[in-house]
Amino acid sequence: MYRLKQLFGDSLASRIFETQKTEVHVRVAAMNIMTYLGMPVSVRVGIALS
Repeated sequence: MYRLKQLFGDSLASRIFETQKTEVHVRVAAMNIMTYLGMPVSVRVGIALS
């Protein structure tokens, strides 16, 4: 909730509860995309000999 409020603000633009739910879903989806884009790509470098 802290990160969501930091990125998008404390208040919602919608007044109707159903549209508020939709607005929050869109914001969370946008935040998840931003988080995904900021994650590093890990690649294994060597071959493990066993």
